[in-house]
Amino acid sequence: MHQIQQEFSQLPFSHHAYGIHDSHITITKLKNLFPQDNFSYVVHKKYDTLKIGDAREIKSLHIEKTEKPSVFILEFSLINVAAQNTLLKTLEEPSSQTYFILVFPDKSKLLPTLRSRLFMLEGDIDVDIETENNFIRPEEFEKMSLLQRFEIIKENNDKKKDIFLTKSDVLQFLDSYEIYESKKNTKNIPLLETIYMARASLHENGASHKMILDLIALHI
Repeated sequence: MHQIQQEFSQLPFSHHAYGIHDSHITITKLKNLFPQDNFSYVVHKKYDTLKIGDAREIKSLHIEKTEKPSVFILEFSLINVAAQNTLLKTLEEPSSQTYFILVFPDKSKLLPTLRSRLFMLEGDIDVDIETENNFIRPEEFEKMSLLQRFEIIKENNDKKKDIFLTKSDVLQFLDSYEIYESKKNTKNIPLLETIYMARASLHENGASHKMILDLIALHI
């Protein structure tokens, strides 16, 4: 986080578009780096998958002229090719005093052309292990009985009540749990292997977030 704090310590920023390759960064802490008095507005948008319609909306929002600088924080797990190409055009011709910060877990999923437009910042994965986006802290999840784990997963994936965990939420939980488990003197190797497989499955089309979390619950 130190590199990020240093980069945004004073205006004008040295670049107009940034990429933060870190699924653990706490967005609240990031937004706190941009005091309201210094900016016209700070827009934070979170996407499971950033699509072309979302990229077009961002493009239309950023053209508004403001007296003070403006910041767009775009957080996503995945971004499709069409959206990247649309976003690229926005980054190539940014409005005056407008800054973009893209937060994502895997920079290899970005097109080379889009990556070339971003000044990359690396977050410290140990700083924000307990993020506001985790539906439950790893140590609390571990102490629960298997039935309790299943119940809390079900409560956070209830389509009837319009409550659900996004792909980004699940990925963040998996990453946080992997860090938590890796710090133990006696590591649960089968669990770490399951987390690795679960992370890969999460990016497959039609992946069930509930089934992935249930699998982790079984292996603890």
